[in-house]
Amino acid sequence: MQSLNISSAALRSVQQALDTTANNLANLDTVGFKRRTASFSELLFDSMNEQPAEDRQRTSPPGLRIGSGVRLGMTKLDLSQGSAKITEIPTDLMIEGEGFFGVSRLTRDPDTNELREEIRLTRNGGFQIKQSPEYNQYALTTANGDYLVDESGVPILMDNPGELKITPEGRVLNDGEEIARIAVWKVDNPDQYRQVGENEFLLTPGQPVTNFALSAATIRQGALEASNVDLQQEMAQLINTQRAFQLNSRAIGITDQMMGVANSLRSR
Repeated sequence: MQSLNISSAALRSVQQALDTTANNLANLDTVGFKRRTASFSELLFDSMNEQPAEDRQRTSPPGLRIGSGVRLGMTKLDLSQGSAKITEIPTDLMIEGEGFFGVSRLTRDPDTNELREEIRLTRNGGFQIKQSPEYNQYALTTANGDYLVDESGVPILMDNPGELKITPEGRVLNDGEEIARIAVWKVDNPDQYRQVGENEFLLTPGQPVTNFALSAATIRQGALEASNVDLQQEMAQLINTQRAFQLNSRAIGITDQMMGVANSLRSR
């Protein structure tokens, strides 16, 4: 029966929407996390346009539309600004506006043992000053050990960490001496951001990246950006999605009963 196909397709889509909401709730307190919203797309449908007689009372278009259900079309990334958490820690940074911090991840090739660099993007500005074993200098790193890069994509390094001051324009001052400039990176299409875990993003290969440090964003020192997940909104979405799951589960149960009745009638 068509209702069985429609309900089973809807159950798969609703389950994926539940997973999206659960991921948002799990990262409610994750610094710089950006929530995702699920959107659905209609599957193929048939239109039966032939009618035995014209219905003068009908206000909808003529014909009978028989659908095949829905699927999860995409999960859209919500890049709205999160609230500020004041920490007064000099290495805690927050982007006020659009864009991401660029961080460099170094990995070793298992075959050649050579270092490979991968640039990732993140809104988590909880950096630390650590001594780098690769560069033999002090560097600003994430909790995962990724290096914060400047506007040229080079890790920000210092010989001796002193009094650190970062201006809203991204200028990094160590004991009053400018050593680098932090960039704020952004692409025009948010759907090009691909989550790779650890609250970091990669870009689709070939996607141009632009430095918007002076135009679309400023950097705030001594503060972190909270997650933009709204607990009340997510709980309301969770309830609606659970009701849709229950409705389609009930539809499958009723369809199974109808098929059982049909089989019993044919056997007589």
